[in-house]
Amino acid sequence: MFEDNKEGEAILYYLYMMADGEISPGEKKIFGTICKELDISADDRKAIIARCGELTEGKNNIFSVIVKEKIDEQAGENWGTLRDASDLARIIWNLVNLGYADSVYSEEEKKITDYLADKWSVSAEVHREFLDTADTIAALVKHKKWILSTLPEGEMRKKREKKVNSDIKKLSADVKLTIEEHAM
Repeated sequence: MFEDNKEGEAILYYLYMMADGEISPGEKKIFGTICKELDISADDRKAIIARCGELTEGKNNIFSVIVKEKIDEQAGENWGTLRDASDLARIIWNLVNLGYADSVYSEEEKKITDYLADKWSVSAEVHREFLDTADTIAALVKHKKWILSTLPEGEMRKKREKKVNSDIKKLSADVKLTIEEHAM
């Protein structure tokens, strides 16, 4: 079905974004960033979105589509050679990150990430770390919005905003480290 793993991976992400019935602007932004990281062109991205539309036409259970079309297997294919444990952990992190993009990690999204983490043998501890990190980052983003809307402009506001940004950056770095360590 896919010419390469990158397209299969992107299809998995887009279907996942559709799982709760609506694709938010935050999800679209993260999807765009992921596609750039995967070196997927704008034209290929449009084809991926069209393919997802075809796969889900008349269907509202995205989990069933992913399993029936074997997208889970194709996105993670060649696990022992082309896809190592860190690649699969990175995919799970990207899915969790997409799930939190709209502030609501839905049951549909949770079902998909739980299934894939189990199928791909991503440890429960690593999966839990990703969920906890995403939840913490979401709280920090909310706190940053509060800082910007409540505190008057000035040195204190800049200092608090900088601290929140630093905390988010550190959490993101910790996730990257966990993904790298997962391959060991």
